[in-house]
Amino acid sequence: MTQITDPRYAHAEGYTTVAFGSNGRFICTGGSDSLVRVFYSSKAERDEEAIKLEQHSDNILAMAVSRNKIISGDEEGTAFCFDIGTTALTETGKLSIEPSGTVLRSPLPARDVSISNSERQVAIATDDENVSIVSLLDMSLLHTLEGHRGSVNSVSYSPDGAYLVSIGCNGTARVWDMREDTPSCISVMPKIAYVCEPGNSMEQCKSRWSPDGRFLAVPCPDHVIKLVERGTWQVASELGGHHTGMITYVSWSSNSKYIVSVGLDGQVVVWDVGTRSVVLSHSNSGPLCQVDWNPCGNMLAFTDCAGAMYIWDEVIPLDKGHEMPYKRQPDVHHANSNTNNNNDTAAASMNGLFDDVAIDGVEDVNDHVDMSEDEIDDAGDALDDFVVDDDGAGYTEHQVPRWMASDPQAYAFQPGSTPWISGRRYLAFNMVGSVVSIAQESHNTIQIEFHDKSLHRDIHFSDSFRFSMAALAESGCLFATTTNELANDRSLRTSNDAESVLSFRAFASWSANSDWMFKLPDKEHPRCIAASSHGAAAVTSLGMLRLFTVGGVQRHIESLPNRVVACVAHNDLLLLVLETLGALKSNMGARKMEYEYMLMTMDGQKRVATGSCPVSPSGEIVWIGFSEEGHPATCDSKGMLRVLHRYWTSSDACWVPILDTRKLAHDRGSRETFWPVALSAKQFMVATCKGKSRFPPFPQPILDELDIDIPLLHTDTSAGQQESKVFASRLFSEQQSAEAERTDSEYPGGASVQMRDDLEQDKLLLRLIQLACKADKAQRAVDLTLMIKLERSFDAAIKIAVYQKQTTLAERLMRIKETKFGGEQDADVVGNDNDDDDDDDDEGEPPAVLNASHHMRPKATYGQRAPKTTDSMDLSDDNEPADMPAQSPPAAMYGGMAAAPSTDDGSELVVRSAKPPVTSKPFNPFEVAIPTMENKQGLFDAAASVQGSGGLSAAESAAAVLPNKRQQSAEDGTNGIPRKQAKMSAFAFKKAPIDSDSKDKA
Repeated sequence: MTQITDPRYAHAEGYTTVAFGSNGRFICTGGSDSLVRVFYSSKAERDEEAIKLEQHSDNILAMAVSRNKIISGDEEGTAFCFDIGTTALTETGKLSIEPSGTVLRSPLPARDVSISNSERQVAIATDDENVSIVSLLDMSLLHTLEGHRGSVNSVSYSPDGAYLVSIGCNGTARVWDMREDTPSCISVMPKIAYVCEPGNSMEQCKSRWSPDGRFLAVPCPDHVIKLVERGTWQVASELGGHHTGMITYVSWSSNSKYIVSVGLDGQVVVWDVGTRSVVLSHSNSGPLCQVDWNPCGNMLAFTDCAGAMYIWDEVIPLDKGHEMPYKRQPDVHHANSNTNNNNDTAAASMNGLFDDVAIDGVEDVNDHVDMSEDEIDDAGDALDDFVVDDDGAGYTEHQVPRWMASDPQAYAFQPGSTPWISGRRYLAFNMVGSVVSIAQESHNTIQIEFHDKSLHRDIHFSDSFRFSMAALAESGCLFATTTNELANDRSLRTSNDAESVLSFRAFASWSANSDWMFKLPDKEHPRCIAASSHGAAAVTSLGMLRLFTVGGVQRHIESLPNRVVACVAHNDLLLLVLETLGALKSNMGARKMEYEYMLMTMDGQKRVATGSCPVSPSGEIVWIGFSEEGHPATCDSKGMLRVLHRYWTSSDACWVPILDTRKLAHDRGSRETFWPVALSAKQFMVATCKGKSRFPPFPQPILDELDIDIPLLHTDTSAGQQESKVFASRLFSEQQSAEAERTDSEYPGGASVQMRDDLEQDKLLLRLIQLACKADKAQRAVDLTLMIKLERSFDAAIKIAVYQKQTTLAERLMRIKETKFGGEQDADVVGNDNDDDDDDDDEGEPPAVLNASHHMRPKATYGQRAPKTTDSMDLSDDNEPADMPAQSPPAAMYGGMAAAPSTDDGSELVVRSAKPPVTSKPFNPFEVAIPTMENKQGLFDAAASVQGSGGLSAAESAAAVLPNKRQQSAEDGTNGIPRKQAKMSAFAFKKAPIDSDSKDKA
């Protein structure tokens, strides 16, 4: 006769787990008092004192029992293993259970545990996006299964250990093939299960395999249980119509003919799988947690949230013609290996779904072979690898993925949002601040916290709409409600709700009523939203892009492909990322994600740039945003951060990788993940998550700043690090200049800031030039010098070349300078010049001093020939007029020559006065006097004297770009030598004028 025992309060009030031993002789429970208790199940022994295991220190949330092991997981993230041993009974007939070690330590709570049939592996689901596979032989982590988009709340091994099914809080189930060295996902079932709330075990569902391995029972929305067929991974049948609340747990009878389910409605329902009908049910006074069936008896046990355990004896009324629930059926885990897709086979499969006959012609082995339970179980995992291809005939051919086009299944996300964690979630998190939603009984509470308290005060208000999305900007915050399917949030309304809402809360202080709200039409719900100082945007489930002004004026609407993944806004720009039609799906269930982007103005009137949006192999985009300067940016699940460069010219737009966060974490030697928040020109602001955590904690954490590190080659060297800094500096400087031009505005900070940025780039280049000169890499030094922007920085590069005694390089740099910074038409020298002859004459012995012909008539060897002009550098405070009468240079300028030089045809060169300098100040950062130049050897004598007397080093020359104050008049230190000659010899300097006596001393 059916009978339910009185409640036995095994634990304190809270979530309580329950599981039978493999022989049905004992029952294990775990509760919020951090204890594991073991009870005897028989009527004669169940009143005895329970065995108490006290290894845990927090609430126990998960438990699994196999032949020889008990594994339990707690809210602290620790999973312990207890060894029952091969001799489970002592001489006195009592159980002997001993702790055997810690299986896993996770920073997040352990929600479910499943042990493989061979007892070699255990799968553990935590509040993480991954599933941990741990070896029970040495407690080492074997695999981390990645792919879920949120917390994982259920894991279940198939009876043969070939497959593992995991279910995330977003309702998506993944099937993993565990037979390979590296497990792979072979099937994905989106939104098949309940969308659960992370952090609340009472509102999470568990799926379980049938003991014969044919079906998987999954609690699903609308309070039904779906039976998923193995191999096809399609829903074969449903059990429903009795539960009125969420079904949280299911368990199979050992002969796979009955299923028992419990839920938040307090009901225990026993189902006949063959007839899809309810055998009987029981109503409890409160919500129920878990239930398990005795594998060797007509008995089940269930627990409630008060910490009580109930035992239901004689569950199946045999007197009414029902079959015994514990007759063990054959293990036919490999019987479905040959699957046909024709209609006849499918029909036969459905007709035999609830029959007692064996599958695919496999007879009941119990009728022919007597095997012990241990022998059957030990053979489990080995049967899959029984056939060995030892003759190369291809018997064990592995399944190779075949890729094919698939229909896009875009899962929209909101940048800066998280799932529910212990009743809280971030709706938005960026450089403005954060928006946090706190779950209450009848409503939510919204907290808006700003980073800069001087701009706005923190805001708190009650949320009766239960907003699921938020976009935070300096001008205000846009909120939205949507369906639970689009938001992956079970606390929201169901998909049958009539309306969704867009609500904008303005931060403007000058307007008394700047808030506005819109209700969307029926069956139209927001997919993603964005807000900036120029307005707000919403992309809906009907493919509508709706644009609003800050004041709530509807200014644009258009239709987009219903594949938008996310959107974000900054000033007058709106970035949308869409899943492309080129996404691929393999016959094993894996997907290769491809994306495209659309950058447009917030008024919807202009497409700034469109194109493909790259992502790392096997990765997907998890964050999009704008840098503080306005660079569109994305970050994928593999940790690669990219920015969209040159978007202002659509045809030249490209995505540039600027930081590899996974490599950074690997280099640090720590298990860290970085949750993106914001980006600036030099740093990537993130919330660092330790261990396996993927989301920032509460309260709001302190952000870490990761330096931008362009993934160039050889960044472990000094030169590679400097090149990476130069690349990053130029990247963001170009963007700011182009953005100022696009918006017809001033460079951020003004011309002085732009000059400072250019100067910073030149300093980095000068350091690289110094390294190139030291390594005797002249061509590399030339390439680097060509990137210099300022003329005075160019002079510093020439000084470095001379200091390193790279005279040929210095000569080339001088010519390049004349080409790069020369005038338009006026020439300093008029006459014929034959550079080829000069080069031939100089071959073999580079000139120590650049003579007049080299200086005044450079050969344009880089790029197009430049105009014949030379910009002279004014070394005095006197401002001479630009136009002076032509005059012959003094003899002293040519090293004592009696007359000015002439060309090959005998014509005399005419020297004109120098043009006004390009720079406003003379380049003399060290306030030194200009030496005289009596002969060619004087340059190197002067340089040697500087080096020998503790003069300036090359590094000081490289850094000497900013002049401190104007130099004294050139005539005060040049002994009447023309300023032309002083310029040519400016890179040979000393702290006192060089006269004949000082030169002899040097």
